[in-house]
Amino acid sequence: MAAPLQIRIKDEQRELIARGAKISGEGLSEFVRRAACTEAEYLEQDRSAFSVDAEKYSAFLDALDAAPEPNEALSRLLHSRAPWD
Repeated sequence: MAAPLQIRIKDEQRELIARGAKISGEGLSEFVRRAACTEAEYLEQDRSAFSVDAEKYSAFLDALDAAPEPNEALSRLLHSRAPWD
């Protein structure tokens, strides 16, 4: 189900968007919808994916492979009864 979305923009912004829609061959609504969704997807991906150089990646993998250092909280957890037991 489609729902309307109303926004307030300046005349210059509307003209710019209209020119972009015309260049793309899309209607104004489709152009705005596509552009907004593209930006939203980019922002979501930017928050969930990151890249590091080979040295930092290797250090990250080493940290994952290393055994945790003993601590009181971990000891209590490992010696406590599981809630489902």
